[in-house]
Amino acid sequence: MSRQIKTLEVLEKVLKGKRLKPNTQRHYREALGSLARYSEDWPVSGVIINEWLASLDGYADTTIKMWFDCVNAAGKYMKKAYKVDNPCAEAERPKVSKKRRRYFSADEMVAIVRACVNEFELLLVLTLIDSACRIGELVNLTGGDVGEGFINVMGKTGQRRYRLAVGLCERLKNMAGGDDKPVFKQKSGGFYPDGDGLGHRVRYIVERAGIKGKKVGVHTLRHSSASLVAREGKPLLVKALLQHDNIGTSMVYIHDVEDLIIGTDEYSPLRLLGKRYAEAHPDRVEAEQLELTEGQGGGESMALVHVSSEAMAEADLDDLVGDMFPKILEGVAVRTVLKHEDLVRLRKVFVWYARNNPGNSDVAWARELMKRMLRKGGSEFYSKRR
Repeated sequence: MSRQIKTLEVLEKVLKGKRLKPNTQRHYREALGSLARYSEDWPVSGVIINEWLASLDGYADTTIKMWFDCVNAAGKYMKKAYKVDNPCAEAERPKVSKKRRRYFSADEMVAIVRACVNEFELLLVLTLIDSACRIGELVNLTGGDVGEGFINVMGKTGQRRYRLAVGLCERLKNMAGGDDKPVFKQKSGGFYPDGDGLGHRVRYIVERAGIKGKKVGVHTLRHSSASLVAREGKPLLVKALLQHDNIGTSMVYIHDVEDLIIGTDEYSPLRLLGKRYAEAHPDRVEAEQLELTEGQGGGESMALVHVSSEAMAEADLDDLVGDMFPKILEGVAVRTVLKHEDLVRLRKVFVWYARNNPGNSDVAWARELMKRMLRKGGSEFYSKRR
């Protein structure tokens, strides 16, 4: 190409030329959108990429690395398809600092279960704990994907099968209402487009449980479930539980182990959670309530402790569009420019725009803008330090 190509043109060509999942497309839009705000023209050297990365102050190491990987993949595509140089080839690859992994304690996991206010939330949390699957893998789960003691999902690299308590499987099938219908559906009855909406819902449940701090999102549930099984001294079972497939020929043995965990509750993270909780609190019996019992549901609160009517109303009002945007916590403001009530109103405007302009690229920009404002506001809850 003789003329200087624009960064957003590269994004357009990549989205048209590569087969990408909706969530991956969103990552490309966020990464190249950020680069376009720094450099309208597609960078001609790695120096510009390095300067752009250095300007991402306040973003987490993992986010910066993911954005670099997206831009690098776009550069490789443009090099192959249009003979345009890939600036990332000369850039310094960002590093991710190693941090101590966060796990929920048994008390915290029980509190999260208790904080669920309806059948949707309870089954979502219990499924995440007991299967240890990723939140994005539940987006397209249908009633037909639920078996007797397992669920079939589409993972990062293909179809995966996670073990799941038989009783939970029955409840998921009932909630789906048909083999071709989504288990975790929007209020319209359709599928969620990605895992963000479900992920925000889990985050709200964690907040409701009184758990604060960093690394308290949905993926920590997956790590915590794995840690429960790991304590049983069965490393191969952990690999089978998490469905990791990057250990080469060892996967032959891992797949053999999968047969041991499907159809049995011996290595159920929910059962092990109840066991750990009971050991820590021998004078209590609440751990028994982690098991689903008949008669729950029907629109009534399924929380194991009292939940305020405000929390119930909030859970009922949250829909797909609302879940796309971070919740404005009490007291959060952006320095002296935007007060808390300003942010609340701004979020309402963004939600209204997203609801009335589905598929518009500005919706992704609005979501990223709100996240960026909250990070820059100095809020410890939203801040993501590098």
